[in-house]
Amino acid sequence: MLSIKIDKTVKQKAQGLAHDLGVSLNAIINGYIREFLNERQVTFTDQPMPNKRTQKVLDRLLADSKADKNFIGPFYTAEEAIKALRS
Repeated sequence: MLSIKIDKTVKQKAQGLAHDLGVSLNAIINGYIREFLNERQVTFTDQPMPNKRTQKVLDRLLADSKADKNFIGPFYTAEEAIKALRS
């Protein structure tokens, strides 16, 4: 048995995600500890999740891209790109 202190909100979110994946939080923690022992390293990764404002901008850019709007170029030299930016 291992007893650790963890923020209540973090624990609840982790339990929810584990549940969504169909496994227990205990199974996930045991798996990570085994991986830590076998690999002798710790890896931290996170899938980027844009906030609402950023997602709104991304959605607009995607719509513009599909409609072929608000794009300039292509540029064959840096000078061409700088000229377009200044105009």
